[in-house]
Amino acid sequence: MKNHILLEITYPNKCAACDEIIPEDKFLCDYCAVCIKNTEYKKVCTRCGLQKDNCRCKNREFHFAGIIGAYKNEGIARKAYYSYKMGRRAELADFFAKSCAAAIKEVFADIKFDAVFSVPTAHRSRLKRGFDHSELIAQKIAGILGVNYVRGFLKTRHFRPLQHKSEFAKRLENVRGKYYTDKKIGASNVLLFDDIFTTAATLDECAKELMFAGAGNVYCVSVLSTYLKKKHSGEKKNGN
Repeated sequence: MKNHILLEITYPNKCAACDEIIPEDKFLCDYCAVCIKNTEYKKVCTRCGLQKDNCRCKNREFHFAGIIGAYKNEGIARKAYYSYKMGRRAELADFFAKSCAAAIKEVFADIKFDAVFSVPTAHRSRLKRGFDHSELIAQKIAGILGVNYVRGFLKTRHFRPLQHKSEFAKRLENVRGKYYTDKKIGASNVLLFDDIFTTAATLDECAKELMFAGAGNVYCVSVLSTYLKKKHSGEKKNGN
């Protein structure tokens, strides 16, 4: 008991977004918990994952059957997630897994999932952070949903330019042929996790591979979703 109290004093629990000291059983302070911006599901097209006033379903064909992000990629949600991902705060995985699971249960309430997968993380990223940030959350989502997490099913071939530093058309090009699997799976509905999506090019490429491997339908979920304000001229039909 004394050791526990000493640890709380020496390493106090801090809000993931603003670093305010908070109780051990919380992830955000009261202010950040109230102000964090969840995705407004009624305003989002769950087919392409973007806001309905910027829906891309007419201009692109997707391999996945649906997609949703738990939070907008901005403000408190962004700060909190990067505290987890870049600050090596692995304990925050529980918070983000619960947020994603809540989004799944609301948006894909009628879907019974057979398995959960995650977009593979580059080896150097795992070494840098000391853990696989995507896999950890995906495993916990699977636990909440009561389905099996399939580890290492998808693989990545080699390094390509970073997605977040690329323009729209380049993002689509970057991922072509990057992901693959040499296994088979028999499943009607599977869930695919990636931490952040903007164009959903990575998720779509991985969804394609899962379907080639035998998955019936692939549904996607992310912690953060970035809503582009304008449609891009580089976007063409079938340009996945």
